[in-house]
Amino acid sequence: MKTNLTLGLIIGAGVLATTFTSCKKKGCTDEAAVNYDSEAKKDDESCIYEEDVKVNYVMSLRSLDASEESADYYLTVDDLMTGEISAVGKGEELVGWNYNGHFGDTYFAFGYDLNECVGYKINNQGQLVQEGKFVFERFDVMNEIDDNHFLAIGAPWGGGSFDCQLQVVNVQDIAIHKNVKHPIYEYFHDGAQLNAWPTSSYVDGNKLFVSFYPLNGETWATPNTDTAYISVYSYPNLEYIETIKDDRTGPIGYYGGQPCILETENGDHYTLSSGAMAVGFTQATKPSAILKISAGSADFDDDYFFNVEETGYRVTSATYVGDGLAVANVIAIATDESAAGVNQWALFSEVTPLLNTAIIDLNAQSLTIVNDVPVHGGQYSTPFLVDGDDVYISVNDGTDAYVYKVNAPSATATRGAKLIGSQFQGLYVGNK
Repeated sequence: MKTNLTLGLIIGAGVLATTFTSCKKKGCTDEAAVNYDSEAKKDDESCIYEEDVKVNYVMSLRSLDASEESADYYLTVDDLMTGEISAVGKGEELVGWNYNGHFGDTYFAFGYDLNECVGYKINNQGQLVQEGKFVFERFDVMNEIDDNHFLAIGAPWGGGSFDCQLQVVNVQDIAIHKNVKHPIYEYFHDGAQLNAWPTSSYVDGNKLFVSFYPLNGETWATPNTDTAYISVYSYPNLEYIETIKDDRTGPIGYYGGQPCILETENGDHYTLSSGAMAVGFTQATKPSAILKISAGSADFDDDYFFNVEETGYRVTSATYVGDGLAVANVIAIATDESAAGVNQWALFSEVTPLLNTAIIDLNAQSLTIVNDVPVHGGQYSTPFLVDGDDVYISVNDGTDAYVYKVNAPSATATRGAKLIGSQFQGLYVGNK
């Protein structure tokens, strides 16, 4: 009898515990929500907010972890010009080393440890939340096609193949919707076929334009630097049409997806040929220069040629601001040649000061150094954020890293917030 009573008490206690557990009230547990329920013990994702929290900027910050290895973070930023910007205690840590992009309302991280593309959006609480992801084989150049798509071009790494992958990614689905393989351009040197390495792309009407440079995929040698190349495809079918060339300058852009094609208000495009050695080229045989392709045209403009090298500098990357003005990174000719003698890839080090910031006037064909910005290191896929006449850039002088705001019309700059890290690898407008 005693045994039965004990067993009954145990069973009764279990039922009672189960009853209390299952009766925990569900509801909105966020005090910031208008329908916050103070009695709710478990959030049921029903929270409603009076107004979405506004985010001014989204930054990809390349920080340092405890072992002094680079670590990338996506974080929201309210103020770029005062104080410090740090990922400590906030932000989304990204896996390994990343490129970044902002297409539509989605912020992308292209990770190279897992070859994984992850898309983030800002929720109504002002937080970055993961919306989706997929695995890719290679992404080397990413450029916007329209509000809903971007083009990611993957190049074969290390030789053995010559086909690039032209991949159309849907921003909303966060998925590759089309993938076309093509060598971009077939070029032979001393009887051996070279790879065509993509540097940028843009769509004009029903045509896709892809800039590239020839290289030996096994040795990274660049035996042909005497021509600017762009291959033209139909869009959206991505069928190869032709390759246009201009031998007044060398290849457009270089490794790392650098901003090397500028689009103006009326749809004209200006291409940047660095003519530099410290960007990974094994030779430079033509001057650094800027070419023009008029809106609606599929040919270089024979009447336009800006020989940048005559200013004493070589242009490496730039972004268009307006009224013919661009903010650019440039390197002095003597500095470039000296740095390349030590390291062929010197301009990819953010902590090696080699670059000046300059204002380029595309119409007047002039270059003005912005003296307020110190000589600084280079970057992969150099980020610029245009805000009216101002451009925000990441500057590392070899000791510290800061945000700088460059005003294009006045060719002046103001130092902003200090970066607790080595650089920002991406900077974008939020949902403000």
